[in-house]
Parts: sequence; C-alpha cells; structure tokens
Amino acid sequence: MAETPLLNVSGLSKGFGGVPVLADVNFSLRAGERLGLIGPNGAGKTTLINMITGAHAPDTGQVFFRNKNITKLPPHRRNRLGMARSFQILSLFPEMTVIENIRNALLRYRGMHVQFWRRPARQEDLRAEAAHYAALVGLGQALDQRVDTLPYGEARRLDIALVLAQQPELMILDEPAAGLSASETRDLVAVLQATIGTCALILVEHDMDVVYALADRIMVLDYGSVLAEGTPAEVSANPEVRRVYLGEAAG
Repeated sequence: MAETPLLNVSGLSKGFGGVPVLADVNFSLRAGERLGLIGPNGAGKTTLINMITGAHAPDTGQVFFRNKNITKLPPHRRNRLGMARSFQILSLFPEMTVIENIRNALLRYRGMHVQFWRRPARQEDLRAEAAHYAALVGLGQALDQRVDTLPYGEARRLDIALVLAQQPELMILDEPAAGLSASETRDLVAVLQATIGTCALILVEHDMDVVYALADRIMVLDYGSVLAEGTPAEVSANPEVRRVYLGEAAG
C-alpha cells in the first residue's frame, strides 16, 4: 500500500484582481521529506505557501494535511495540527528579549495566556523549555538580550527557534537566508541541518547553495505553474530551468 503523504496539494489556483497568480498546482510531500521551492520573482511561491498555511483561500483546489482536508481551516488550526512557518520579513518582538520571544511562541502554539505563564512553577518550566530552543539555534548565551540589539544573522536564527518551538511535523521557511552575509548563511544552514531532524520541510529560497544543502527534492514555479520537479541534480540539469531561473542559455 502506498504511503499516505503528509501534505497533498491538489489543483490549487489563485488570482488577484483578475490576474492569475497560480494555475492548477499539484504536489505531495512525504513525512520527513525536504522540498525546495524555487522560481523567478513573481512566480507564485509565496502565494502557494500562503494557501498551504491558510493565509489565502484558493480560488480552486484543496489542501490535505495528515489525510485531513484543511482547505477551509484558519492558520491557527493548521498550526495546531503540526504546521509552522517563518516569514521573509521577520515578525519578532524587538523590545522583548530572546527568551521572551520564544516563550510567547510556546504560549501561542498551546493556546495559553501570559497570565497562565506567570504562575511561578509554570514560569520556571517555560523558561527552561524556551532556553532549550534558544540553545538549539546557538543563542543560549543571549537569552536575556533584547532582540533589537541582536545582529541580523542571530535574529534570523531566533526566527527559526520560534518555528522549532511549535514542534511541527512540517516546517515552511520563506527565504530564511534573505539579507544574510555568506558567513551568516553558512551558520544558518548548519543550524537547520542540525535541528530539522525528521521534520518535513518546504523551503522557499533564492540562494541555490542553501537549497542544494537542505532539499532532497526541488519544485520550480514559473508564471504560477510547475515548470519542473525532481532531485537537485535533475532540476539543475534541466535546460528549461537553466534558461528560466538559473540564467543560462539552453543548449
């Protein structure tokens, strides 16, 4: 019997103001599989993950997660089922500390209120748990540092900690290396390689070195449609992909 996919996307289409952005996108993702989602600017990558996570409703098509139709579920319900995402533009609380940001992610994921956290015993437990996720991304020595004083690369790693704190089965990362230097990018890749574990991954990223380091399958979008899909070697050798996305003339 074939394995039931963790995520199944069927016939997703979306337009804005009469302009089509995605057209009949279909793919599935197995538990633990890592998918790189690439394509030129405007190809529909962020629109696709917004529909997977519930930020946008599709015009047509359905999304199944863990064999459950989640097409009409709001984002927080999808999150509780085991799906967590990061954003290209950081959504941290700059006036709070590293540990307070992670604590808030833990509370939101569990549907708890800050008042509940303030109970002394619970406060100690949550601080220890938040410190664990900070240590996973290399911020164990910066627990009480305000986020607005962090170097940008460390702020990006904190964003990953917020995703990990939700203990997802599926991580969706939207350009996690955006704005990073080469050394910061290497640090981020090392953090992700060390922490993703058996979690499934959808990675939207323009830096192909990051994609090749983290993805075992790549899907290429172009003008809202799937142009190619396959292993990194297959996709990088595809002449249409090289022409459209990698900037090479097709032979």
